[in-house]
Amino acid sequence: MIAKVRDSTLVTYVLTALGYVHDRLEPIRKRSDRGASAIEWAVIAAICVTAALVIGLAVRNVVTTNAPKIQKGTDTG
Repeated sequence: MIAKVRDSTLVTYVLTALGYVHDRLEPIRKRSDRGASAIEWAVIAAICVTAALVIGLAVRNVVTTNAPKIQKGTDTG
């Protein structure tokens, strides 16, 4: 019984078709990793830009607040 199923033309065709589909889909699966990697890099870049803006604004606020002291050259302590 198993030998009849294994030697069946239909089974051979289905296995060949599955192999073809697998071979055609494999590059697509690999390409999807690139998309995930690009998204990760975009998130990292967004975090870095946000951190740079926050630090820049903090420095600007400190300089603006202490501008009179800086102009006079006085000590803050």
